[in-house]
Amino acid sequence: MKFYPLFLSVISALLISACSTFEDVTYDTQANNQLTNLANTKIDFSNEPAAMPLTDLLSIKEVDALIENALTNNPSLQQTLLTLKKAREKVTVSSSAQWPSMSAGVNASNSENNSASYSGSLDVAWTADIWQQLANANQAQEADFSASVYAYQGAKDLLVAKVMQAYLNLVRLTQLTNIEDKRVTTYKKNGKVIIDRYRKGLILLNELDTAKSTTRSSQANLVDYQNQYQEALRNLSLLTGVAKNQLSYQASFPEVVIPVNEIDASSIGRRPDLQQAYQNILSSQYLHKVAYKALLPSLTLSGSINSNDNNLHDALFGSSAWQLLGQISAPIFNAGKLNSEAEIAKLSAEQSYWAFQEELLSAVNEVDNAIAQDDAISKRLNLTKLALESALRSEVTYTSRYRQGTVSLLDLLQIQQQTFSLQAQVTQLTYEQLNNRITLGLALGLGL
Repeated sequence: MKFYPLFLSVISALLISACSTFEDVTYDTQANNQLTNLANTKIDFSNEPAAMPLTDLLSIKEVDALIENALTNNPSLQQTLLTLKKAREKVTVSSSAQWPSMSAGVNASNSENNSASYSGSLDVAWTADIWQQLANANQAQEADFSASVYAYQGAKDLLVAKVMQAYLNLVRLTQLTNIEDKRVTTYKKNGKVIIDRYRKGLILLNELDTAKSTTRSSQANLVDYQNQYQEALRNLSLLTGVAKNQLSYQASFPEVVIPVNEIDASSIGRRPDLQQAYQNILSSQYLHKVAYKALLPSLTLSGSINSNDNNLHDALFGSSAWQLLGQISAPIFNAGKLNSEAEIAKLSAEQSYWAFQEELLSAVNEVDNAIAQDDAISKRLNLTKLALESALRSEVTYTSRYRQGTVSLLDLLQIQQQTFSLQAQVTQLTYEQLNNRITLGLALGLGL
């Protein structure tokens, strides 16, 4: 009888010691506060209206069809979906640990000169979750599942943005190829005139060499654009699963609206990567609790029913002997292993908080950069268009004066080259502007 007071004293001492070392962490609260300070919002957006869909920034039937194919056929996205499904099953596995486990068995034996013998057994075991350790482990798994949901959402949004940007790139390269092709054609026509004038002794050899050099340089650029165009086709095909010869697209840039009404710091909180980082904080905090509660005593109850008989029916359904056991266990000495594991879990929770901080700061920076970039590109594009208008007027003037013999051929070639270069710059800047607006939408958390 003296054993029980000693046993209870040891358990009490272990319990007091474990509880005295527990230090709860609330990094999720800090994350909410930080998000409020930086973005003037909160993590929970369940009561807010839905944001503008990312696809509304560029809404044309060709892109919509490509996006639909990408969401169905993209291998990377499908792998992310399978990861999500696995995370959902892990929640079921985790939650089952809180319920009693039951197993049954039937055994039959037969030996020479003896009749058959049958035995049946039923075993039940249950770990009482008196400290909510199993519940915390399940909560951690649920947070992991939520993080996987946001990871899948983020993967879909990123894939949609990539398809939209790849489409714009295809239009860009189509226009640049056409511009360079027209440049080569113009230079070749000029070349025939130059050769004829050279043979007549009307121009010098250096003018002929300059014309040939300009033509060949443009031909080299054309080959490069054609190669980039084919590569863009392959990339878009890889993203969407649509064969190159079945891709449909326009030759002119579609309109991409800028989400003016969405340029709000509160929009940032919708970003899937931030929501995923927040769920990682929750998961690591629950795992921290699980690690500390491993220091506390645990109570396990087990019961078993056994029966033996020469008749199978009686062995299964006849009178049986049953046994009920209860077991309390607690760690006494493990060389600091459990304490170190609890400390590691605490450090992991803090690490997940700083990872969230990094994601948040990066998100704010991405939005600021995209807004500034849109303003700068718009100004450059307007100035380049004005320069192109002036160059086109100058080209008409120089062509007329060249025919009159008042300007040299090199002067005409120079103004023509300037005109084609400005046309290419307008195409490039238009692409950069539209591409940046998709980047801005993604940075603001706009998704499907």
